[in-house]
Amino acid sequence: MTIDLICLLILALWTVPLNHGPAIARVQAGGVKWALSNRETPVEVPLWVGRADRAQRNHHDNLVMFAVVILTTAVTGQADDITAISSIVIVVMRILHGVFYVLGIPTLRSLTFFAAFFALWVIVWRLVI
Repeated sequence: MTIDLICLLILALWTVPLNHGPAIARVQAGGVKWALSNRETPVEVPLWVGRADRAQRNHHDNLVMFAVVILTTAVTGQADDITAISSIVIVVMRILHGVFYVLGIPTLRSLTFFAAFFALWVIVWRLVI
């Protein structure tokens, strides 16, 4: 397995804490009875839970784009040292993006988003040259 594909696997697995962090917080706030219900009544949760939901949504919205580009390098046999480094940058920046999002640090969140996006375009550039 290439480094690129390992990075894609890590990105996919990063979905687990992004999904479950806010859910666990809601269960703690609402209790087991609420958690086992249809959850039609929202519970009062800390602000970080809303930020975590948005981080999760952002991750899901962008994961397909990253996956298609990284999988294309694997399928076409164009994975190399540059795509590997770029994939590592994407993983690190996307994880930091989620962390900064939950912590409510918008400047660092935005910087990590753009760094990951730039690394994605480096991979695209490698694919088309």
